Amino acid sequence: MFTGVDVPSRNVEIKARLSDEECFQRKVDIAKKLTGSSGEIIKQHDVFFNSLKGRLKLRYLETKKSELILYFRADEGGPKLSTYHKIDLDEPKQMEVILTESVGVKGEVKKRRYLFLHEQTRIHLDEVEGLGHFLEFEVVLKSDQCVEEGTAIANEMMKIFEIEEKDLIVGAYIDKLLK
Repeated sequence: MFTGVDVPSRNVEIKARLSDEECFQRKVDIAKKLTGSSGEIIKQHDVFFNSLKGRLKLRYLETKKSELILYFRADEGGPKLSTYHKIDLDEPKQMEVILTESVGVKGEVKKRRYLFLHEQTRIHLDEVEGLGHFLEFEVVLKSDQCVEEGTAIANEMMKIFEIEEKDLIVGAYIDKLLK
C-alpha cells in the first residue's frame, strides 16, 4: 500500500447477489423504509486498469465529477476491510488515455445504482450490465473506529436486509465479468 502519502479511507464492506428483479425491489423497499428516503439513482461506468497492487478504476459519473480510485480489499466472503484512495478528475477522458497507454485496460463495468445512506452505512443496490442484481454495504469507518465495530454494523445490516451467508460474493464485479 501507499507509504508517505495520505492515509487511506477505510470501510467495511459486504457484497451479495440478489436472485432476481423481485428480490431487488424488496431490498429497495427495505432501504426506503429504513432511511426514510427514495435514495439517489446513479449511473456509473467504471474502467478498470491493470495494477500491480489492488484495483485501479476510473469512475465516470453523469451528474458529478469523475473519480480515480485505487482500492485494496481481500477477495473473501463476509464483511471485510476495504482501504482506498480517491481523487476527483476534471479531465477524466485524458486520464483514461494516459492510463490505457501506460498500463492497459483490464475491463469495464456499467451499472445503475440506488444509493441510500443510513447512519455511517452507504447502501448500494446495483443493476450491473451482464451480471444481474446486487446489494452492497459500505460501513464508512471513522478515524478512531476499529474494523470489528464496522463488521458488527455490517452484520446487523445483513439481518435487516435478510442477506444470508450463501448470498455473499467474493471479489469485484469486474472479476465476475472477466470470467
